[in-house]
Amino acid sequence: MFARIRPNLELAYLDLGPRAAPPLLLISGAGGRKEGWSRQTSHLKRSFRVLVPDNRGMGDSSVVDEDVDIYALAEDLVLLLDRLEIERVHAWGVSMGGAIAQELALCWPNRVSRLVLGCTHPGGEHRVGPPPWEVLRDTAISPEVYASQVVPKLFGREFRTTRAHLVEAFARARVRYPPDPVGVLRQWQAHDSFDAWDRLPELEHPTLVMTGDEDEVVDPQNAHLLADRIPNAELFCVHGGGHSYHVEFSRLTNRVVEDFLRE
Repeated sequence: MFARIRPNLELAYLDLGPRAAPPLLLISGAGGRKEGWSRQTSHLKRSFRVLVPDNRGMGDSSVVDEDVDIYALAEDLVLLLDRLEIERVHAWGVSMGGAIAQELALCWPNRVSRLVLGCTHPGGEHRVGPPPWEVLRDTAISPEVYASQVVPKLFGREFRTTRAHLVEAFARARVRYPPDPVGVLRQWQAHDSFDAWDRLPELEHPTLVMTGDEDEVVDPQNAHLLADRIPNAELFCVHGGGHSYHVEFSRLTNRVVEDFLRE
């Protein structure tokens, strides 16, 4: 499905599950596509109306070559909700999608019911650990090199060993669907400008912060910072999970998130 939300921007999205069910918005990280949520949508669409957009510049959405920040990416989602006449959603964002989810709840608090922040950080100087490896934002890197050098590091050690065929499948998907270089640059521009630290105490939404304790992209300590800083937050750590904890331990994380959203 597609929705034109700005004169120069069309968002591609999935709209799954019963229309009368509580809406759940799944927000991808930098370079992520809506298809990356397949292990969530297949389960959660039974209980929720699941909306999964491609952020601008990625997947099947428009590539817009103009300055962008996390606020603009969050506003894109608000405009999509307006088009779909959805007033309020639960929001689950991972990585940069977690930054977008924070911005969405902070700037449009009445549009968010409950918040799930996965493998993400508060931005700015309070972020723990170095920025993600430069290779993640290298627009000149070949899809094959990305698939061989980067994709395996998105998962925990055990998953890389016992589910090597699935890691290889993700790598093949990257080769088959390489992102647009302009889209990559603009998404990292937004990511690098994000800083919600001073505003986090304003978040009054029930919030579940999730992390994998083997995340090599975003230091798991960032999850502890978020859980301490957000007034109504709880922390769930996935033992053995990497940056893609929701893929590696999909049954566990789906159950935990569903239980949290039903509270």
